[in-house]
Amino acid sequence: MVKNLDFIGSSRKDIRAFPEEVKDDIGYALFEAQEGKKPASAKPLKGFGGAGVLEIIEDFSGDTYRRKF
Repeated sequence: MVKNLDFIGSSRKDIRAFPEEVKDDIGYALFEAQEGKKPASAKPLKGFGGAGVLEIIEDFSGDTYRRKF
């Protein structure tokens, strides 16, 4: 069963502004998370003391793109 995905604030707009390759990678990682899997590109977000918050990190063309979930 695939879980719902809710975007908060400007996160959907922010992702749409990413380069196409980054959008593809982050989109797939979000889909994996919806299926209850832990994406390979996801790391625990520091400072939340094990609250289960993950961050998807993608490097592309010398830049780093991040989304928290």
